[in-house]
Order: sequence, then structure tokens, then C-alpha cells
Amino acid sequence: MAIEITDDDIAYAEKLLLPAGCRFNDERRIFIRCMESRDVVACPGSGKTTALLAKLLILARKMPFADGPRGICVLTHTNVAIDEIKERAGIASASLFRYPNFFGTIHSFVGTYLAIPAYIGLFGHRQIRIDDDYYRSRAYHEFTKYDLEKNGAIFQQLKSKLEGKNWPEQREIKKEFFINLTFRFDNGYVSYLRNDTDKVVVKGSAKPSPSYRPIHDAKYGLLGIGCLRYQDVFPLATLHVSNNRNIHNLFLSRFSFLFVDEMQDSDKDQINILDSVFLQSPEIIIQRVGDPNQAIYHDRVHSGGYWSPRNPLHFSDSRRYGETITRLLSTVRLDDSVTLQPCESTASHPPYLITYQDGEEQTVILAFSCLIQELSDRLPPNSTYKAIGWIGKDKIPDGKLCIPTYFPHFDRSHRAQSKQFSNLISYTAYAIQIADTDGTNRFLEIILQGISRALDFTGIKDEMSGRNYTPASLDYFWKRENEKSYYQFQEQMAGCFLLALDSSVTPASLRNQIRSAVEPVWPMHNKAATFLDDDSISSVLEVSNGTAHAKNQFVTDKGIVIHIGTVHSVKGETHSATLYLETEYEKASDASRLIEFLKGKRPKAQIKKAYHQQNLKIAHVAFSRPTHLLAFACRASSITGHEDDLKGNGWEIRTVSELNINEGGKT
Repeated sequence: MAIEITDDDIAYAEKLLLPAGCRFNDERRIFIRCMESRDVVACPGSGKTTALLAKLLILARKMPFADGPRGICVLTHTNVAIDEIKERAGIASASLFRYPNFFGTIHSFVGTYLAIPAYIGLFGHRQIRIDDDYYRSRAYHEFTKYDLEKNGAIFQQLKSKLEGKNWPEQREIKKEFFINLTFRFDNGYVSYLRNDTDKVVVKGSAKPSPSYRPIHDAKYGLLGIGCLRYQDVFPLATLHVSNNRNIHNLFLSRFSFLFVDEMQDSDKDQINILDSVFLQSPEIIIQRVGDPNQAIYHDRVHSGGYWSPRNPLHFSDSRRYGETITRLLSTVRLDDSVTLQPCESTASHPPYLITYQDGEEQTVILAFSCLIQELSDRLPPNSTYKAIGWIGKDKIPDGKLCIPTYFPHFDRSHRAQSKQFSNLISYTAYAIQIADTDGTNRFLEIILQGISRALDFTGIKDEMSGRNYTPASLDYFWKRENEKSYYQFQEQMAGCFLLALDSSVTPASLRNQIRSAVEPVWPMHNKAATFLDDDSISSVLEVSNGTAHAKNQFVTDKGIVIHIGTVHSVKGETHSATLYLETEYEKASDASRLIEFLKGKRPKAQIKKAYHQQNLKIAHVAFSRPTHLLAFACRASSITGHEDDLKGNGWEIRTVSELNINEGGKT
């Protein structure tokens, strides 16, 4: 396919996406013009999403393509990334999100085009609910129903897999493994079960043995009633591809391009499925973008990730931070082949080590706020500050460092989708409180959860499945059946989100706007009156003076707000200042594993160790979030004897007491 992207095309994208007077450099221009299958390895803060969006906007202007009515497939790992593309593209993207193009997550693509057709072929219906929380509750019921305690032979096979796990009791071991088992299909038969670490834990056959039968029947029964885990999508998709060897021709007839963002987060199943339907068609241009050093969603066995870049282009310079942070990142990473150059126009502060003695842990975040105050004249206005750590689960009873060690009120469930309230106003209060930290997609998701609950109370079901609406099915049905009101609602909620950022919308007014938008589509009646009309906001949201305040925030008397979270929760974000908190994982802390790397060294023996590999990637993601100020908090004993080498690599070392803690922080 001969598509030429000219200087005028690139100038058009620059005008839409870049600040006045700015231009894409040569590396980005090579990618934008590239019309062959190649991957892109991009360092943190390199503006890869902007470059990808520029290419998409240019291609949209050239549709329909000369080779027929084929389009563009863009896949990401989260809906947040898709929303960012839509938001930044604006009105220029009018044709970009229409058929034959597809924009969505890898999971939604695989589910829609591969897994659901396979499921219908197996079970003869499409009443499917893909929901991990719902699945767990049903799976536990099946576990109890089949009384697997009596089937000791099956779990005897698991014994060797469970050594050293320190589970509280055997029944809990059995329950968890049963819940997490996933079918793999081979020519329509269940050939074996395995868990998510890719180890075969229970072998089966087309004709299950008597000892295996209870597990087979329970799992297959859950599949049969449409109760699936997210992970179940991929075995079904693999079955569909296996049964339809020429399926790649269907995708060839629809798509000319495949773009995959954040490719380093793809697992083995995702890569195999995409390759099976796209790689066999050389006419489709495949370009995947990512950073191997940020692959933090894989287990330690595959800590290097599954993605092997093909004939890659490189974005070698960061647009985010200056030389001081870049120098540190060059050693605190797993793969040093990724080119990493600083942004010359950004002056980052030297990295700071904040050390503390035992008993001073809960003054660490306050010390960080004092450092921010000390350097405030050299930090940008309206800055975002975050304190993050690897381990968010409370390990204090085990005597291990974790985020609650520093911030006892830390709530790991703050972002959980399963949070439920007894009235609509609590959902709107919750959406408002997280707007500035979690963004537009999460804001809208919470609102859709509230609407789904209202429909539950009213007794209105999903017409396709006959089940209660979920946020995803609600969004799908509304868009399909009443597109005009759907987009009016989306536009209205976008305006409310902007007001929420300035605290200019109240939970009550947002609730009333939602009701006005929803009731013409789904008329409510008296069954939902209490849920809709009750004005009492849930105490879980820490309400005072009629306003819901966000959890996981440390606020000083000087008005400095520091958001608390895990490293995984901030991946993809940019902050003005970031504090990385030392935590412990698998019998060692960050500092103990990273100390040589913090000194600017890269010991080969340590790089080969699985937990060191994980820790390097976690730290690389954490250290690459800030534009101006990076700090790492650790026990003073963790760096004893290494101070001179650390200072020689650019670290400024400050103790909690030296930072003059007298601000009187509050949470």
C-alpha cells in the first residue's frame, strides 16, 4: 500500500498537537512516515502517544485508502489510553473512531471477535458475564457445592506446587487454586488446566477420570452459564483461531494497519493471539510501541516481559526530565540497550535520599513535603506530588515495610471497581473526589456504576443477557440503542468532570444531571426512589461540610497535597515531584537490592536474579514519573557505608530530622 506522508501532513499534526512553534524531531518524523511493519522502543516521557496520535490523524485524512475500504486497528491495555487519544484528537478525529476502524483494549478486541464466537459455538448462547469479582463468588459456591475436600487425589497432585506458600490452611489453598484455574482447549476438548503462572497444575483429558471429574464439571459448569474470568477469554479465542485457520483473511479485509500501545505490558496469550490473526497477513502494517524497562505486570519467571521488538525504531530522548534524573535511570533499569537522553529544556533537581531511623516512618511523607516547600520556588505552579511504593498490602503485622508503614490510612481498595453504595449521591460524591487523581475514564466509570445500581433497584435488565447491567454493558447498550442521547450524556459528563477539578460541582447537582439524562432512556419508578432521592452521602467517603474528600492524600497546613499510591497505580502518569518509599518484597527491601545501581553500578550477577529484575523495573517506572524532583525514602541503615558512593553518583542525602519537620501535616 503506497501512502505517502508529506511535510505538510506532519505540519498539520504539529499544529493540532504541539505547542506553538514546536516540531517533531527526526526520530518521530521517521516513525510517522514509516509504512512498514516495525516496532518502536520508546524511553519514558518520549511523547510516544503524541507521535502515534499524529500518525493516526494524518492517516484519517487519507481514508479511504487506495487499496479499498480498509481501516486502522488501535489496541491498548486500558480504556484510559483510548480516552486520552479521543480527548486529544478532538474534532479532528471525527472519522477516526468509525467503522472500519477499531479503537479499544486488547481484551475487548479478542473478546468481541474471537472469544464470543467460540463461546457461542460451544454453548449455543451468548449470555456471558466476564467479571472477575462475580466469577470468584460463583466459583466459591461451586467449590463448596462439589465438596472438593473429599477429592484429595486431585489436590495431592498440587502438593509439590504449594510447598513454602505458607497458606493459612489447606482448604484455603484448594479454594484459591480452584478459583484461579483456567481451561485450555485443544480441538474442542478440555486438554488440561493450568494456573496464571503458566504451570500445568492439574492434567485432564477429553474423558475426565473420576478423581478429576468434580473439578472438570465445576469449571465447565461455570463456563456453561456464561460466568467467565477475564483470563478465560484467551483459551476461547485460541480455540476459535484453531478451528478457523483462515480467520486472518477476515482481519485483512478490514484493516490496513495495526498499532499496539504499551506493548511491553502484553502477556504471552495476548501476543500469541494477535500474531495468529495479524502476522499471517504481510499486507497489514503492524507497529507496536513500548518500553521493555516498564514491563511491570509480569511474574518473576518472565520478568523481562514477553515482547521481543521487531526491527525497532527508537525514541531516544525524553521530553519529561533533565540530566540528573536521566543519569540515575540509565543504571536503575533492566535493559540498558534502550537509548535514554535528557530533555535539555528541563532542569531537574538532583535526586534526594531521605533517610529515617526506626520509629520515624510516619514522619517520612511530612519530610518530603518540607523538601517540596524548601524547593518550591524551583518547582512549577499547580504541581502534582505523589508518594508511591511497590507493596500496598498491609504487611505491618509481619514486620515488613509497606505503604501503610508510612501512611497507616492507606486504602488499597480506593480504586476498586467493586465499591458499592446505597444511593446515587454517594456515587457522584465518589466520582467528584477522585476526579483530579484518577482522570476522566474512572470518573465516568463510577457514574456508570451508579446508573447500573439504579437500574438494578428498578428491575431493568440487560436485554441481551437477561442479567443486571454492568458499566460496560450499559455503555454498549446506550450507545447502540440511543446514540444521540449517549453522546449528549458523554459531553455533559465531560463538562461535569472539568467542574469537579475546580470543586465547582456538588454531588447533588451531578446526581440531578445524571437522572435527567438517564430517565428518558430508562424510565425509573418507585422501586428506585430511595436510591435516587436519598441525600445522605456514605461515611466511607470521609465527608465534611457537604464535600467528599479523597482518600490516600497527605495534606499539610501549608496546603501541599501529596497523593499516596502504588507504583502500578501511577504507571503512565507524570508528576512534578515523586517520592519512592522503600518497601519489602520476598524477604528483601528495595534499597538492599538496588544499592549498587543507585551508586551508578550494574553488577551482572545481580541483573540475572529474578527479584532484582522485578525491582529494577518497578524502580525505573517510579523514578521516571517526576519532571523536576525525585526522592527515595529508606532506612538509614540501608545505606550505611555507601554514603560517599551515593553522593558521587549525584544523590543528595537528607535525614528526616534535618528537613526541619514542624509543618504539622494531617491526613
